[in-house]
Amino acid sequence: MNRFFLPLFALLTFSLQTTGFSQENKNLIYNVGIGPAIDGNIGLFGINLSNELSFALGKKTSLNPSLTYYQSIKSFDNYDDPKFGQDNSSGLFTNVTFKYDVLKTKNDFRISLAIGPSFQIGSENSTEGAVLRYDDFGNYYEYLYSINKFARLGYTQQVIFDWKSKNENRRNSALVSMSSFNGYWPWYLMATYRIGFKLK
Repeated sequence: MNRFFLPLFALLTFSLQTTGFSQENKNLIYNVGIGPAIDGNIGLFGINLSNELSFALGKKTSLNPSLTYYQSIKSFDNYDDPKFGQDNSSGLFTNVTFKYDVLKTKNDFRISLAIGPSFQIGSENSTEGAVLRYDDFGNYYEYLYSINKFARLGYTQQVIFDWKSKNENRRNSALVSMSSFNGYWPWYLMATYRIGFKLK
């Protein structure tokens, strides 16, 4: 099934970005941002870097293809044995979300909800435990590791807070995203501060 969906998803993302640049009568915004992230599956803090192309479909709706990179930094837990704190995960996410503005004030402050498919390429490695071994020279611990590589399709849900900048050609926004894969929700939780540049 994934052999069919993955090329189709990549083609859709590319065509949406290409189409976005051709929309002469649409409000086109390029968002770039950075912020903290959490891998909820194996318990890691991390960082995310994102960029998104947003073009309006109507007064309250937009379509938003994006590319986000995530890298873990450290584990939630402080282990006595440092080898148990070497878990690591990273990923590259391609998302296409449909966004709807649920609130807009007179000052153009907006609260929006977005949802859409998310395709991840990435990996994770974690320490599964340790086995005490014995030999002629004494005893020692043999550590057990698990390594998983991903190329998978899931979905993302987002809450976006958007407001005007002093520069009329820019916008500021804060985004909280929750990404689900393999039935686990949320696998990744990310908070991102973004600067948006109006292209048209």
